[in-house]
Amino acid sequence: MRRISTRQGRTALRIDRIDTKYDILQSSSGFVPGLSLEAISSYVRDLSSACSALLLDDDLLFAGSHDGLLVSWDASTGVERWRVSITGPISDISLDSGSVYVAASDSIHAVELENGGLLWSKQLEGASDYVLAADGNVWATSSVYELEVADFVESTIWRFDNSGNEIERWVMAERSWHISSDGSGGIILGLGRPRCGYLRVSSNSSVEHKSLPTNSPVTCGSGENEELIFGHADGSLGSLDESVLETGSLITSIASSTNGWISGHEDGSISMKAVSEQLPGSIDAVGIVDSNGWASSFDGVNVSMMIVGEESNNISHDSRIRKMDSSSNRIVLGDDLGRVYFVESEVMQRRINSHQEEPREYTEKSDLRARLRMLRNR
Repeated sequence: MRRISTRQGRTALRIDRIDTKYDILQSSSGFVPGLSLEAISSYVRDLSSACSALLLDDDLLFAGSHDGLLVSWDASTGVERWRVSITGPISDISLDSGSVYVAASDSIHAVELENGGLLWSKQLEGASDYVLAADGNVWATSSVYELEVADFVESTIWRFDNSGNEIERWVMAERSWHISSDGSGGIILGLGRPRCGYLRVSSNSSVEHKSLPTNSPVTCGSGENEELIFGHADGSLGSLDESVLETGSLITSIASSTNGWISGHEDGSISMKAVSEQLPGSIDAVGIVDSNGWASSFDGVNVSMMIVGEESNNISHDSRIRKMDSSSNRIVLGDDLGRVYFVESEVMQRRINSHQEEPREYTEKSDLRARLRMLRNR
């Protein structure tokens, strides 16, 4: 499949999933070899079931699966540190004071950072959605979905100490679609219907609801404190200072860093600074590495991926990307097949340069790496 668009005097290439040994991109200037996600990755690891949560924190990498497997690696080497199995799916991961906190199925769990030992578990009401640990507090949210009305009918905010003792809980009608620290020991939650807006729960347990620039339900969020931004169902992206940064179709994913923000939308559109791009289908996940954005979409059949920047490039992949997380010049991506891809900017650039010089030889090396990984995971 071929999609060609011209923006600001250059040709942007787009590629869908291609099941051939050599991925081919076609542009107006002819055929050029394309790179797969695996080819530009420093390493690939396998969870054996769909990746449902990722956390990249300094030199530690954590990934959780739909089946409840939580694995920790050394991020710089890819060497596994430990793994633990709990009841899945795992929906969120947070790190604080020597412990890893995990939201999974209808519970939250505390795991020893050094060895993966299970410290404690607490069952919540409904499905666990988010967990955030900071300043000796463990915050979590859970929600109840009613099949008859096909909507969320109740949710609960939980506050525990780091030993698992419940401090307080709050029940509300809205589901939370993002959780972040308020920088003062409390949390900020982006809300869906009926109230929308956001909720601030302070360290002294006071609860305050505030409006956002649009009264549309929050669908996602990114950042912390005053840098927090929310995406909305009406396509608007806004900040806590009541400014609207952009408008478009429903925002499915956003990411932010010191270099700015990137948003992905239900109609496949991507916005980053002054750059706008388009992918087939709906955007599943976005991320930021250095000054470049990453985005992945799915149209019901094919996966499309793009690196967005001054020179946007496309990467081929054979499975739907569900999660992304990034830090500085590194990004990690998890797909429906349970594979976790770790990409470093410098390594990626060397692979691209090598591929341009000797594309066939490089692809054969990539195939060999894939076969070795399959043997290792048996």
